[in-house]
Amino acid sequence: MKTLAILISPQAKSAYFKAYIEVALQELSQVLGITDTEHRAIAAMDFFIIHNPTDFQACELSQLLRLSFTQGLFEIDGDKFIPINQQANFLLHDDFVLGSKYRGKTNEHLTQMLINVGLASIDTKNEKNIKLLDPMCGRGTTLLWAMRYGLDAKGIEQDATVLGDVRQSLKKWSKLHRQKHKINEGFIGKNNKKDLGKFLAFNAEEKSMKLIIGDSRDADTILKGERFHLMVSDLPYGIQHFTTNNTRNPIAVLEECLPAWKNALKPGGAIVLAFNSYIPKRDTLIASFEAAGFTAQKFSAPHRMSESIVRDIVIFKLAD
Repeated sequence: MKTLAILISPQAKSAYFKAYIEVALQELSQVLGITDTEHRAIAAMDFFIIHNPTDFQACELSQLLRLSFTQGLFEIDGDKFIPINQQANFLLHDDFVLGSKYRGKTNEHLTQMLINVGLASIDTKNEKNIKLLDPMCGRGTTLLWAMRYGLDAKGIEQDATVLGDVRQSLKKWSKLHRQKHKINEGFIGKNNKKDLGKFLAFNAEEKSMKLIIGDSRDADTILKGERFHLMVSDLPYGIQHFTTNNTRNPIAVLEECLPAWKNALKPGGAIVLAFNSYIPKRDTLIASFEAAGFTAQKFSAPHRMSESIVRDIVIFKLAD
Protein backbone atom coordinates (compact mmCIF):
# COMPACT_ATOMS: atom_id res chain seq x y z
CA MET A 1 0.00 0.00 0.00
CA LYS A 2 1.69 3.19 -1.21
CA THR A 3 -0.64 5.91 0.05
CA LEU A 4 -3.60 5.69 2.41
CA ALA A 5 -6.47 8.18 2.52
CA ILE A 6 -8.86 8.54 5.46
CA LEU A 7 -12.16 10.14 4.49
CA ILE A 8 -13.30 12.41 7.31
CA SER A 9 -17.01 12.07 8.03
CA PRO A 10 -19.14 15.23 7.72
CA GLN A 11 -20.56 14.24 11.11
CA ALA A 12 -17.19 15.16 12.63
CA LYS A 13 -18.08 18.79 11.93
CA SER A 14 -21.23 18.50 14.03
CA ALA A 15 -19.24 16.84 16.81
CA TYR A 16 -16.16 19.08 16.89
CA PHE A 17 -17.32 22.15 14.94
CA LYS A 18 -14.65 24.39 13.36
CA ALA A 19 -11.84 22.52 15.10
CA TYR A 20 -12.76 19.15 13.60
CA ILE A 21 -9.47 18.77 11.69
CA GLU A 22 -7.34 19.59 14.75
CA VAL A 23 -9.40 17.32 17.01
CA ALA A 24 -9.26 14.46 14.51
CA LEU A 25 -5.47 14.79 14.29
CA GLN A 26 -5.21 14.57 18.08
CA GLU A 27 -7.30 11.39 18.14
CA LEU A 28 -5.28 9.86 15.30
CA SER A 29 -2.03 10.62 17.10
CA GLN A 30 -3.22 9.31 20.48
CA VAL A 31 -4.73 6.07 19.19
CA LEU A 32 -2.21 5.04 16.50
CA GLY A 33 0.75 7.35 17.02
CA ILE A 34 0.36 8.82 13.53
CA THR A 35 1.47 12.44 13.30
CA ASP A 36 2.87 12.73 9.77
CA THR A 37 -0.28 13.36 7.74
CA GLU A 38 -1.45 15.70 5.01
CA HIS A 39 -4.92 17.25 5.11
CA ARG A 40 -6.34 17.38 1.61
CA ALA A 41 -9.69 18.93 0.66
CA ILE A 42 -11.25 17.60 -2.54
CA ALA A 43 -14.57 19.21 -3.52
CA ALA A 44 -16.66 19.03 -0.33
CA MET A 45 -14.63 16.14 1.12
CA ASP A 46 -11.78 16.17 3.64
CA PHE A 47 -9.07 13.52 3.69
CA PHE A 48 -6.04 12.72 5.80
CA ILE A 49 -3.31 11.41 3.50
CA ILE A 50 -0.76 9.00 4.97
CA HIS A 51 2.22 8.31 2.73
CA ASN A 52 4.07 4.99 2.71
CA PRO A 53 2.00 3.16 5.38
CA THR A 54 3.87 -0.06 4.59
CA ASP A 55 3.62 -1.53 8.09
CA PHE A 56 -0.16 -1.26 8.48
CA GLN A 57 -1.80 -4.51 9.51
CA ALA A 58 -5.47 -5.43 9.17
CA CYS A 59 -6.03 -4.79 12.89
CA GLU A 60 -4.64 -1.26 12.53
CA LEU A 61 -6.90 -0.60 9.54
CA SER A 62 -9.78 -1.73 11.71
CA GLN A 63 -8.65 0.75 14.37
CA LEU A 64 -8.60 3.52 11.77
CA LEU A 65 -12.20 2.70 10.92
CA ARG A 66 -13.09 2.93 14.62
CA LEU A 67 -11.84 6.50 14.89
CA SER A 68 -14.71 8.84 15.66
CA PHE A 69 -14.17 10.92 12.51
CA THR A 70 -13.56 8.16 9.92
CA GLN A 71 -16.09 7.57 7.18
CA GLY A 72 -13.97 5.33 4.96
CA LEU A 73 -10.47 4.22 3.94
CA PHE A 74 -8.97 4.39 0.46
CA GLU A 75 -5.75 3.43 -1.25
CA ILE A 76 -4.54 6.10 -3.67
CA ASP A 77 -3.31 4.91 -7.06
CA GLY A 78 -2.46 7.92 -9.22
CA ASP A 79 -5.63 9.97 -9.34
CA LYS A 80 -7.83 7.07 -8.23
CA PHE A 81 -9.16 6.52 -4.71
CA ILE A 82 -9.80 2.79 -4.30
CA PRO A 83 -11.99 1.75 -1.31
CA ILE A 84 -10.28 -0.64 1.11
CA ASN A 85 -12.42 -3.65 1.98
CA GLN A 86 -11.96 -3.64 5.74
CA GLN A 87 -14.48 -3.62 8.60
CA ALA A 88 -14.41 -1.92 12.00
CA ASN A 89 -15.68 -5.17 13.58
CA PHE A 90 -18.24 -3.59 15.88
CA LEU A 91 -20.93 -5.62 17.60
CA LEU A 92 -24.60 -4.73 17.07
CA HIS A 93 -26.08 -2.40 14.47
CA ASP A 94 -24.75 1.17 14.34
CA ASP A 95 -28.10 2.69 15.32
CA PHE A 96 -27.75 0.90 18.66
CA VAL A 97 -25.90 4.10 19.57
CA LEU A 98 -26.91 6.52 16.84
CA GLY A 99 -30.62 5.69 16.78
CA SER A 100 -31.77 7.15 20.11
CA LYS A 101 -32.38 10.91 20.31
CA TYR A 102 -33.19 13.06 23.30
CA ARG A 103 -32.49 16.54 24.62
CA GLY A 104 -29.08 16.90 26.22
CA LYS A 105 -27.63 13.71 24.73
CA THR A 106 -23.86 13.55 24.53
CA ASN A 107 -22.68 13.61 20.93
CA GLU A 108 -22.10 9.99 19.91
CA HIS A 109 -18.87 10.75 18.06
CA LEU A 110 -17.41 12.56 21.05
CA THR A 111 -18.25 9.58 23.24
CA GLN A 112 -16.60 7.27 20.74
CA MET A 113 -13.44 9.36 20.79
CA LEU A 114 -13.37 9.29 24.61
CA ILE A 115 -13.43 5.49 24.49
CA ASN A 116 -10.80 5.37 21.72
CA VAL A 117 -8.26 7.56 23.50
CA GLY A 118 -9.03 5.76 26.76
CA LEU A 119 -8.38 2.32 25.29
CA ALA A 120 -5.09 3.62 23.90
CA SER A 121 -4.09 4.80 27.38
CA ILE A 122 -4.68 1.70 29.49
CA ASP A 123 -2.15 -1.05 30.06
CA THR A 124 -4.57 -3.88 29.17
CA LYS A 125 -5.15 -4.27 25.41
CA ASN A 126 -7.33 -7.41 25.34
CA GLU A 127 -10.72 -5.80 24.72
CA LYS A 128 -12.58 -9.03 25.51
CA ASN A 129 -11.73 -8.61 29.19
CA ILE A 130 -11.92 -4.83 29.51
CA LYS A 131 -14.56 -3.36 31.81
CA LEU A 132 -15.77 0.23 31.49
CA LEU A 133 -17.51 2.49 34.01
CA ASP A 134 -19.27 5.79 33.36
CA PRO A 135 -19.74 7.27 36.84
CA MET A 136 -22.06 10.05 35.55
CA CYS A 137 -23.72 8.19 32.71
CA GLY A 138 -26.96 10.05 31.98
CA ARG A 139 -28.96 7.93 29.53
CA GLY A 140 -26.04 5.67 28.79
CA THR A 141 -24.49 6.69 25.46
CA THR A 142 -21.10 5.55 26.76
CA LEU A 143 -22.53 2.19 27.84
CA LEU A 144 -24.07 1.62 24.41
CA TRP A 145 -20.77 2.36 22.67
CA ALA A 146 -18.95 0.08 25.09
CA MET A 147 -21.17 -2.84 24.10
CA ARG A 148 -20.49 -2.17 20.40
CA TYR A 149 -16.77 -2.30 21.21
CA GLY A 150 -17.27 -5.64 22.94
CA LEU A 151 -16.73 -4.25 26.43
CA ASP A 152 -18.80 -4.95 29.51
CA ALA A 153 -20.00 -1.67 30.98
CA LYS A 154 -21.69 -0.19 34.01
CA GLY A 155 -22.90 3.32 34.69
CA ILE A 156 -24.10 5.34 37.67
CA GLU A 157 -26.72 8.07 37.32
CA GLN A 158 -28.54 10.04 40.01
CA ASP A 159 -31.67 10.78 37.94
CA ALA A 160 -34.00 7.79 38.22
CA THR A 161 -36.21 9.01 35.34
CA VAL A 162 -33.55 7.94 32.82
CA LEU A 163 -34.37 4.27 33.37
CA GLY A 164 -37.70 4.53 31.59
CA ASP A 165 -36.15 6.26 28.58
CA VAL A 166 -33.33 3.72 28.32
CA ARG A 167 -35.70 0.77 28.73
CA GLN A 168 -38.01 2.06 26.00
CA SER A 169 -35.13 2.73 23.62
CA LEU A 170 -33.55 -0.72 24.13
CA LYS A 171 -36.84 -2.56 23.69
CA LYS A 172 -37.70 -0.61 20.56
CA TRP A 173 -34.26 -1.19 19.04
CA SER A 174 -34.23 -4.91 19.88
CA LYS A 175 -37.66 -5.39 18.30
CA LEU A 176 -36.70 -3.44 15.17
CA HIS A 177 -33.56 -5.52 14.61
CA ARG A 178 -34.95 -8.79 15.99
CA GLN A 179 -32.02 -8.86 18.36
CA LYS A 180 -31.91 -11.63 20.94
CA HIS A 181 -31.47 -9.94 24.28
CA LYS A 182 -32.33 -9.98 27.95
CA ILE A 183 -33.39 -7.07 30.14
CA ASN A 184 -33.29 -7.38 33.92
CA GLU A 185 -34.42 -4.81 36.45
CA GLY A 186 -34.14 -4.75 40.20
CA PHE A 187 -32.35 -3.20 43.16
CA ILE A 188 -28.80 -3.40 44.41
CA GLY A 189 -29.23 -3.68 48.14
CA LYS A 190 -32.56 -2.94 49.79
CA ASN A 191 -35.50 -1.41 47.95
CA ASN A 192 -36.11 2.16 49.04
CA LYS A 193 -38.43 5.04 48.21
CA LYS A 194 -35.72 7.19 46.63
CA ASP A 195 -34.92 4.62 43.93
CA LEU A 196 -31.28 4.44 45.04
CA GLY A 197 -29.80 1.15 43.90
CA LYS A 198 -32.43 0.58 41.23
CA PHE A 199 -30.87 -0.82 38.05
CA LEU A 200 -31.54 -1.85 34.47
CA ALA A 201 -29.30 -4.46 32.85
CA PHE A 202 -29.21 -5.29 29.14
CA ASN A 203 -27.47 -8.33 27.62
CA ALA A 204 -26.89 -9.08 23.93
CA GLU A 205 -24.19 -10.85 21.91
CA GLU A 206 -22.60 -12.12 25.15
CA LYS A 207 -21.94 -8.55 26.33
CA SER A 208 -23.77 -6.52 28.97
CA MET A 209 -24.42 -3.06 30.30
CA LYS A 210 -25.96 -2.08 33.62
CA LEU A 211 -27.25 1.37 34.54
CA ILE A 212 -27.54 1.92 38.30
CA ILE A 213 -29.31 4.78 40.07
CA GLY A 214 -27.09 6.23 42.76
CA ASP A 215 -24.63 8.90 43.84
CA SER A 216 -21.27 8.80 42.06
CA ARG A 217 -19.58 9.74 45.32
CA ASP A 218 -20.57 6.27 46.56
CA ALA A 219 -19.38 4.47 43.42
CA ASP A 220 -17.16 1.95 45.17
CA THR A 221 -19.95 1.02 47.59
CA ILE A 222 -22.61 0.81 44.86
CA LEU A 223 -20.34 -1.40 42.77
CA LYS A 224 -19.42 -3.54 45.78
CA GLY A 225 -15.69 -3.14 45.25
CA GLU A 226 -15.69 -4.01 41.55
CA ARG A 227 -12.83 -2.38 39.64
CA PHE A 228 -12.63 -1.17 36.04
CA HIS A 229 -9.92 -0.74 33.41
CA LEU A 230 -11.48 2.38 31.95
CA MET A 231 -13.69 5.18 33.29
CA VAL A 232 -15.27 7.54 30.77
CA SER A 233 -17.66 10.43 31.34
CA ASP A 234 -18.91 13.66 29.79
CA LEU A 235 -19.19 16.09 32.71
CA PRO A 236 -22.08 18.59 33.02
CA TYR A 237 -21.06 21.78 31.24
CA GLY A 238 -22.26 24.19 33.94
CA ILE A 239 -24.81 25.85 31.66
CA GLN A 240 -28.10 24.03 32.18
CA HIS A 241 -27.21 22.04 35.29
CA PHE A 242 -26.38 22.85 38.88
CA THR A 243 -24.34 20.61 41.13
CA THR A 244 -25.54 19.35 44.49
CA ASN A 245 -23.92 22.41 46.09
CA ASN A 246 -26.13 24.67 43.97
CA THR A 247 -23.20 25.91 41.91
CA ARG A 248 -22.41 25.49 38.23
CA ASN A 249 -18.80 24.52 38.95
CA PRO A 250 -18.50 20.71 39.32
CA ILE A 251 -15.09 20.76 41.05
CA ALA A 252 -16.46 20.38 44.59
CA VAL A 253 -18.54 17.37 43.59
CA LEU A 254 -15.65 15.83 41.61
CA GLU A 255 -13.33 16.14 44.56
CA GLU A 256 -15.88 14.30 46.70
CA CYS A 257 -16.16 11.61 44.00
CA LEU A 258 -12.44 11.04 43.53
CA PRO A 259 -11.82 8.68 46.48
CA ALA A 260 -14.56 6.33 45.24
CA TRP A 261 -13.43 6.64 41.60
CA LYS A 262 -9.87 5.87 42.61
CA ASN A 263 -11.01 2.73 44.43
CA ALA A 264 -12.99 1.64 41.36
CA LEU A 265 -10.04 1.94 38.95
CA LYS A 266 -7.78 -1.02 38.23
CA PRO A 267 -3.99 -0.55 38.27
CA GLY A 268 -2.92 0.62 34.81
CA GLY A 269 -6.40 1.95 34.11
CA ALA A 270 -7.38 5.42 32.93
CA ILE A 271 -10.07 8.04 33.44
CA VAL A 272 -11.17 10.08 30.41
CA LEU A 273 -13.33 13.16 30.92
CA ALA A 274 -14.91 15.69 28.58
CA PHE A 275 -15.60 19.05 30.22
CA ASN A 276 -16.34 22.72 29.58
CA SER A 277 -12.94 24.38 29.94
CA TYR A 278 -14.62 27.56 31.21
CA ILE A 279 -16.09 25.69 34.22
CA PRO A 280 -13.81 24.20 35.45
CA LYS A 281 -10.54 25.49 34.05
CA ARG A 282 -8.29 22.71 32.80
CA ASP A 283 -5.53 23.56 35.29
CA THR A 284 -8.02 23.52 38.17
CA LEU A 285 -9.41 20.15 37.12
CA ILE A 286 -5.92 18.67 36.79
CA ALA A 287 -4.88 20.07 40.18
CA SER A 288 -7.83 18.35 41.88
CA PHE A 289 -6.96 14.99 40.34
CA GLU A 290 -3.25 15.37 41.08
CA ALA A 291 -4.08 16.04 44.73
CA ALA A 292 -5.91 12.70 44.72
CA GLY A 293 -2.92 10.82 43.30
CA PHE A 294 -3.52 10.99 39.54
CA THR A 295 -1.37 12.35 36.71
CA ALA A 296 -2.75 14.04 33.60
CA GLN A 297 -1.63 12.76 30.20
CA LYS A 298 -0.59 15.14 27.42
CA PHE A 299 -3.73 14.64 25.34
CA SER A 300 -5.98 17.67 24.77
CA ALA A 301 -8.61 18.40 22.11
CA PRO A 302 -10.30 21.77 22.77
CA HIS A 303 -13.12 22.84 20.47
CA ARG A 304 -15.69 25.60 20.79
CA MET A 305 -19.31 24.45 20.98
CA SER A 306 -20.90 27.82 21.70
CA GLU A 307 -20.12 31.21 23.20
CA SER A 308 -20.26 29.71 26.69
CA ILE A 309 -18.75 26.25 26.04
CA VAL A 310 -15.27 25.30 24.89
CA ARG A 311 -15.20 21.56 25.36
CA ASP A 312 -11.91 19.80 26.10
CA ILE A 313 -10.79 16.30 27.01
CA VAL A 314 -8.35 15.15 29.66
CA ILE A 315 -6.94 11.70 30.44
CA PHE A 316 -5.83 10.71 33.93
CA LYS A 317 -3.84 7.75 35.19
CA LEU A 318 -2.81 6.88 38.72
CA ALA A 319 0.61 8.25 39.60
CA ASP A 320 3.38 5.66 39.85
